Amino acid sequence: MKPIFFIGFMGVGKTTIGKRLGEVLNLPVIDMDQYIEDKEGKSIKDIFHQHGERYFRDLETKVLQELGKEKAIITTGGGVVESKENREFLRRNDSVFHLTCPFDVLWGRLEGDQDRPLVQKNSKDSLMELFDRRLPLYENGCSVTIQTENKSVDEVVSTILPYLERYVV
Repeated sequence: MKPIFFIGFMGVGKTTIGKRLGEVLNLPVIDMDQYIEDKEGKSIKDIFHQHGERYFRDLETKVLQELGKEKAIITTGGGVVESKENREFLRRNDSVFHLTCPFDVLWGRLEGDQDRPLVQKNSKDSLMELFDRRLPLYENGCSVTIQTENKSVDEVVSTILPYLERYVV
């Protein structure tokens, strides 16, 4: 079995939905950012601050390929699609879900978040530009796009389940 991946912009709910789907399917959930933090022994914020974004993106690529062998749900960081190599890797998997909603909804969730380096160092306008730039990258790397606006976690999971019939026990 290949893993199930969630991709999408920060704040869209990848971790929350991944955890709930993991409960439903009785599968482990691996949050890539948490995995990287554990592996590096420091927060994403500290990795960005001490080593820069390029270093972090290289780590992310290595971890994506490493986790691609797991029988698990993998929730990725919002920037995983920045790398062409990562998008190609994701395209080779048939269970990659792009979770999305309008930027204004995301901004309401992200504004003031102290744990996300890209939120801290960017204005709303520059984050919206990043969102717009990444949107086609998510589409390029996914199997299915799921709109999450005005849906509960369980409603989103119910939308995903028909795509995963072979995983349901």
